[in-house]
Amino acid sequence: MRIPRDDTFEEQRRTYRLRFTCEHCAFFHEPSSRCVHDFPNEEHRQAYYDSAYEWIVFCKDFELV
Repeated sequence: MRIPRDDTFEEQRRTYRLRFTCEHCAFFHEPSSRCVHDFPNEEHRQAYYDSAYEWIVFCKDFELV
């Protein structure tokens, strides 16, 4: 799911320490930095959200570790 970035999400992401990036997903293979389903993951990584991102992108298969 892709939605435009807004200040409310950014505030809630920090306040509630939301976990939704690959690094917190059970399907993330850390040694290769890839999704085990072979999904493209650049917009799902923490580094994307640490930069000046434009879109909030949620993965359909995210499974919290």
